[in-house]
Amino acid sequence: MNEPNQPVTFPTVSGRWVVLAMLGFGIVMAGSIWVFSKFEIEPFQPLARAIKAEFPQSEPHVKGGRPKKQPPLLRVVMKVDFTPSEADPRVTHIVDRVTALAKEHLNLAEYETLQIHIVHYVPEKSPEHVTIERSVQDLLK
Repeated sequence: MNEPNQPVTFPTVSGRWVVLAMLGFGIVMAGSIWVFSKFEIEPFQPLARAIKAEFPQSEPHVKGGRPKKQPPLLRVVMKVDFTPSEADPRVTHIVDRVTALAKEHLNLAEYETLQIHIVHYVPEKSPEHVTIERSVQDLLK
C-alpha cells in the first residue's frame, strides 16, 4: 500500500509509442480523405474539368446525390465576374453550355433536377447569385 507521504504514480507510455500512434492516426486520416474523394468527388471531375476548360475563371464545384427526403439532384456552382440575372444573355449562354456539358460527361438519367448556381462575389458584401433549376426529364427529351 502507498504511504500517505508518497505521491501517486501513474503508468507512463513511452515516447516511441506516442509517435507511432500519431503516425498511424495520420495515415488513417489520409486514407479516409482519399476514400472520400474517390467516392464523393471523383465521379464529377470530368464535368468540372470540362466546365473549367470552357469557362476558365469560373471555379466550378459539381456535386450530385440525394438530399434528405428529396429527389436526386445535380448541383453546379460557378463564379462569374458580373452581376447575374436570369434575363442576362450571358447567364443563358452559361446555363445552356453547362447543360450540354453535363449531358456529355454524366449520366443525367440518375438525377431528377439540375441546379446551376451562378455567383458573383463582391468584396465585403453579400454574394450576388441566381439559381437556375431544370428538370432532367425535360433536358433528355
